Amino acid sequence: MIIINKAKKKRIIYNDVNCLQAISYCFKHNIRIYPVPKNPKEYYLNVYNNGIMTRSPCTYKLNEWSDKVFELYLFYYYKHNPK
Repeated sequence: MIIINKAKKKRIIYNDVNCLQAISYCFKHNIRIYPVPKNPKEYYLNVYNNGIMTRSPCTYKLNEWSDKVFELYLFYYYKHNPK
């Protein structure tokens, strides 16, 4: 995990092995997470989980949604693989 300081905010870039395994696991088990724009500055997150579509109740800013996507991939991975 790499932490980068940008504009006085810490941004986490997930590139460790667990994150890559989580994304791979979710793709293999038909779980997709992607942003849907509400307007140019705010995004909803859609979670497609084996035919069930769920939209996030809150919106995320342009610099926040990608971190939340990785967080949700890790959530689903650990939910189905409690190791």
